[in-house]
Amino acid sequence: MRRKRSRFSRLGTLSIALLLALCVTGVGYAAWTDEVSIDGTANLGYVEVVLSSGACSDPQITCSVSAPHTLVVTLTDAQPGTYTCGFTITNTGTIPVKIQNIAVSVVPAGVEVSVLGVTEGTQIEQAGVYPDSFDGMVIVTMQESCEGTFSVNVVFSFVQWNMYIE
Repeated sequence: MRRKRSRFSRLGTLSIALLLALCVTGVGYAAWTDEVSIDGTANLGYVEVVLSSGACSDPQITCSVSAPHTLVVTLTDAQPGTYTCGFTITNTGTIPVKIQNIAVSVVPAGVEVSVLGVTEGTQIEQAGVYPDSFDGMVIVTMQESCEGTFSVNVVFSFVQWNMYIE
C-alpha cells in the first residue's frame, strides 16, 4: 500500500531545501567578502606652545625667554619692593594643551616669586579657538636690597589636554 503524501509534507521538504540553499549562499558570501577596504584620511595634530615675555614694571627687572618654555627674570641692584614682568602663553598647535607644571628655580633668601594669571591645569585651546592664549605675570618681592645681578627661572611644562595628570 502506498502512502499518500500530503501537501504539508511537500511544503516541509521545500522549506528545508530553501533553508539549505540560503545557508550555502551565506557561507559563500562570507568567504568572498573576508576583507574590508576603507578609503579615508587620518589627520594628526601637533602640540606647539610659544612663550613670550612682556613689559616689566621697573628698569631693575628684565624678562626674557630661554629654551622653549623658560622665563628668565633678572634683577639688577634691586631695592626692597615688588617688581613685575608680564608674559604670554600662546598655543599655535592644533591640539589643546594644559599646563602640567610651573616650577620656579632656587630663589635667594629674602626674595619671593609668584606667578599670576595661569595655574597648573589651565587649558589653552588650539590655535584659532578661544582662548588660545593667556597673559600672566611674574611677581618678585624683595625684602632687602640686592647689589649685583641675580636671575630666577620660571619653567612651564605643557602636555596634550587629555594626557594631563592631576
